[in-house]
Amino acid sequence: MKKTYKVGVVGLGVVGQRLISAFQDNDNTQIAAVCDYNETLAKETASECGDIAYYTDYKQLIELKDIDFVYVAVPPAVHYEVVMFAFQHNKHVLCEKPLANNEEEAEAMLSAAEKSGLVHAMHFPLVYEKAFATIENLLRNDSFGEIKRITLKMHFNQWPRPWQQTNWISSRKQGGFIREISPHYLQMILHFFGSVIEVESSVDYPSDPDLCEQGIIAVLKLENGARVLIDGLSGQAEKEEIAFTIHGENQSLSLLNWRKVRMANKGEKWEDMEDTELVGSKGSLVQHFVNRLNNEQAFLVEFNEGLQVQRVLEQLIR
Repeated sequence: MKKTYKVGVVGLGVVGQRLISAFQDNDNTQIAAVCDYNETLAKETASECGDIAYYTDYKQLIELKDIDFVYVAVPPAVHYEVVMFAFQHNKHVLCEKPLANNEEEAEAMLSAAEKSGLVHAMHFPLVYEKAFATIENLLRNDSFGEIKRITLKMHFNQWPRPWQQTNWISSRKQGGFIREISPHYLQMILHFFGSVIEVESSVDYPSDPDLCEQGIIAVLKLENGARVLIDGLSGQAEKEEIAFTIHGENQSLSLLNWRKVRMANKGEKWEDMEDTELVGSKGSLVQHFVNRLNNEQAFLVEFNEGLQVQRVLEQLIR
């Protein structure tokens, strides 16, 4: 019989709440405590999780002896201090993306993770979707042929989105769609196609120095010679659309708005792929994390990949 691991959740915003459900659905994880600076939210969430302990100070939660690992879902500028405190108290860590708020913090977090010997992973949900497995399979079978170009479109008629009104998501320090959205796709680019060796980026900022970007045009050159075109924009008269497209010599694939997959063969039009046509996913992040805790085979995005994403992210913003 496998052990049940107790998790402490730090950060109870939209993303943190989503993964709470995943912990509750897994037989090998139990939410033991939650934490948020908003005491009302922390109390409500604790009640919904079965009247468990709640805190407004993450240090009190991490210092609990029976917590096995910590899920860090606070804003990016706070990742460093929470993660480092968790490692200091011998807690495994599952962290939201991006890993940190700058490259130096990310490097220190990876170093601490490796020295600790603890399990460390990041929440990149696309990795556990059928689209990811389908792209992996197509690349393995050389179905694309030569990769001619990769494009990432991130267009938002409103940023932050209506459901995303927080005090940090629109800030230049740690918010914006470059930090919030692009890491998902940068992770896939680095995983599938290798290192980024050159970045050319032009970012449009508003006059208010505290507000995040309004647009970006960037070109990444990959070690295999292919180029990635990034087109980001907010405030235009167009419904939100996020499109990650791999343009191949023989086949092309586009991932629209996170889950819709389209394919095009050479000389033919785009066709939507049915769910049954996609390759099966790798399973759930929570189960893979549990597997790693049990020293079993697992597929995780660890802090070393998080650092690679962070480096490209900082070049885009700079």
